[in-house]
Amino acid sequence: MRRNAMTFAVGLAGLLIWGFLVASAGQALRDEPVDYDVEDMDVPDPSELGLPEVETIVEPQVESRTVRPIAPEVFASPAIANAENLERIAPREPLGEKRVPARPQVVLLPRPVSLQAGIVAFGDDQRVRLADLEATALERTCSAAADGEWPCGMVARTQQRQLLRNRSLACETSDEHWVGEIVTRCWVGTMDVSTWLARHGWAEARAGSGLAGLTEQARADGIGLFGSSVR
Repeated sequence: MRRNAMTFAVGLAGLLIWGFLVASAGQALRDEPVDYDVEDMDVPDPSELGLPEVETIVEPQVESRTVRPIAPEVFASPAIANAENLERIAPREPLGEKRVPARPQVVLLPRPVSLQAGIVAFGDDQRVRLADLEATALERTCSAAADGEWPCGMVARTQQRQLLRNRSLACETSDEHWVGEIVTRCWVGTMDVSTWLARHGWAEARAGSGLAGLTEQARADGIGLFGSSVR
């Protein structure tokens, strides 16, 4: 027990001595000024750094541009003197309006008379040549392997008559009282007459028209003008 007390006393005395020495050293460092000479410092020579000469430094150029006001009340009169680089463009369409393509006028024409496959008459002085078709001449004859020559032009007109059956035709025209012949498109109900004739091979489509594919298909299928006679 006595030995432990002595050991503790010695340790405590050692700690006190160590604290006193640390405090004394800190006080000495604070009171003693740092002694150094600027000439002894290693400062590089500016000529060795490759810095540009003062005269060679170029100031950045800021472009000066005159702004043209675009307020509605002054837009028509430029507020700058030099307006030679300005260009006026066409105004845009109003956002609130939407243009709808004008639909062609369609009139209902009664009592059609089939003159040829592809030509229809109304009375004595009005004729319609159906659009996109080459009218089939009445005197045209066609040949078939089994039947030989047959009057396909007359048969084609008969087929058109059976389609129309004296029903009124709805045709695209701006005037229902024209005189002479016009080229236009006509319908029986919702059926386009030109399309029907080309699909069944009773009239050939004009070259380059939208119905040319129907004529080629009729030729490949051997129907209408490209087939055997119709009894």
